[in-house]
Amino acid sequence: MNTRVFIVEDERIVAEDIRLTLESFGYTVAGIAASRDQALAEIEQTSPDLVLMDIVLKGAGDGVETARLVRERFDIPVVFLTAHADHATLHRAKVTEPFGYILKPFEGHELYSGIEIAVYRHQVEKRIDERERWLATILTSIADGVVAADAMGVIKFVNAAAERLCGWTQDEVAGCDLAETYRMWDELGQTVEMPSLPMLLEAQGQYRAEPLSRLARKDGSSILVEHSITPISDGSRAVSGSVMVFRPRRNGTAFAGEEVNGHDLH
Repeated sequence: MNTRVFIVEDERIVAEDIRLTLESFGYTVAGIAASRDQALAEIEQTSPDLVLMDIVLKGAGDGVETARLVRERFDIPVVFLTAHADHATLHRAKVTEPFGYILKPFEGHELYSGIEIAVYRHQVEKRIDERERWLATILTSIADGVVAADAMGVIKFVNAAAERLCGWTQDEVAGCDLAETYRMWDELGQTVEMPSLPMLLEAQGQYRAEPLSRLARKDGSSILVEHSITPISDGSRAVSGSVMVFRPRRNGTAFAGEEVNGHDLH
């Protein structure tokens, strides 16, 4: 891959030295700008793979402000080149989420390493974002209700089917307790308890509740469902959360105002 780099540096001699260094490593210099407005205009036209950004620039807007705009408008990784390493400058630069921070004066190999790491990291982030979009599309399109919670049982995600089946939107239940929000009762009217994290681990992948359960809905009615709960764990089997999936049964009609074992669903 022939990486195209754009240089934002208001000292022309320094910018030319950086250009020669980049070209010696096989990079293509997409352009050189000395100010915020010039940089934004030319970056939009040239679409480089990475921007090397000096923090101190002439005119309106410094490198930190320019980097923020580059990230927001073009989603292009920025690596700062600067002689300023004070705490205040570093803090301002960090807020823009740069992909690197190289202090002047620097050696050629430092510049090369910084660019390679930044480009690789940006590619990884794009792949992760793409996978998340795929996953979000899949979860949105399936007919089963899906609710994800963290290790404390706090709801973090609700798909469209769960919203439709139970009546609560994700915004309404995000941050709420899973067991208290999605209450269930068995055929005898006994509350169906959510499995503990140790129980989920012992289930070796999935906990499936039997028999069928009644699931409370926002409007006070309920619906007959079969459901399962799967732990979210890492390679060391540390549980970071759980996912509940429920599917309504065809003969599971919703009913309003029912009391089950003394529990009013309203």
